[in-house]
Amino acid sequence: MTNDVVKSDRILKQITQGSFTEKVVEVDEETISLLIVQLGEHLFALLGAEAREIMPFSESTWIPGATPVLPGVMNVRGDVAAVIDAKQVLMMPEAGSGAGSFFVLLRHGDGRSGILVDNIVDVAEVSVNENKPPLPSLDVGWQRFAVSQFEYRGRIVTLLKVEELIAAVRG
Repeated sequence: MTNDVVKSDRILKQITQGSFTEKVVEVDEETISLLIVQLGEHLFALLGAEAREIMPFSESTWIPGATPVLPGVMNVRGDVAAVIDAKQVLMMPEAGSGAGSFFVLLRHGDGRSGILVDNIVDVAEVSVNENKPPLPSLDVGWQRFAVSQFEYRGRIVTLLKVEELIAAVRG
């Protein structure tokens, strides 16, 4: 009986001293910062470093002879920025259903173009290891633009190549 008391006292002492607390192991894992956006019912991501600015989209100025992919230009504090309709580029069924809610000015090339998106979902740090090659079932129209895919809150997100989006407009 004294053995049992001693054992329980020793266990209680270890608990009070924190000997049984969970040990957290920190692992330095390489991450990338991503801007997660919504287009229609789908989630896409851009590298955080490629998004220069996010602003509410109000209107663009139509350019004669422009294609639906490039519905116009927008004045961004005195600079003219090309407005790219990402839904048109990705040949989404919702394309042409109206302008996006946000304009993401891109930091690529001359930095004077941006894409329309329906919603800004999050800015997230994602582990490089979580990024997987695009699934073979990925929409054929999106394959050219996809870098990788990852899971975010139970949904698949496709990381897009910004330079390919811009190249699609230039033809």
